[in-house]
Amino acid sequence: MALGLAACDSGGGSPTAPGSRAPRGISFLAGQVGDESIGLRGTALGATLELEIYAAGVQDLYGLGFELLFPANLLRYEGVDDSVFPSLEARESAPGRLVVGATHLGSVAGLDGGGSVAIVRFTAFANGSGSLDFSAQEAFDRFGDRLALNWVGGSVQVDL
Repeated sequence: MALGLAACDSGGGSPTAPGSRAPRGISFLAGQVGDESIGLRGTALGATLELEIYAAGVQDLYGLGFELLFPANLLRYEGVDDSVFPSLEARESAPGRLVVGATHLGSVAGLDGGGSVAIVRFTAFANGSGSLDFSAQEAFDRFGDRLALNWVGGSVQVDL
């Protein structure tokens, strides 16, 4: 009795049909952050973008305030989570403009090194691309002196 086996290619997954699309969703591209910077990192799950605003290589960062500009034609602001700062406030002042303030409280040293300033949640509702950037940004040490920081934004691509 002859036994025949069908040959199969074990390439590790389903074949991709010509002309098929890449997976849909949100992709975020962060700008290059160096020392003494405030930057962005993004994590996407489905139509949700969690955007971390973080400090890198800072010395005595006691408080900061800024506007986060985002593409309101693609993303809807949902909320903000706590950070390394005990006091954090965020409000959408106009479509695409999120005003954020964070500070330490009392007679304590500011943040040295780095850490998360805030996690901002957005929901994507339209296809397209746009930038996320900072405006009206200020940072201070525990004595109230301004800190010269680099503020680095990023870009988002939505394909729902």
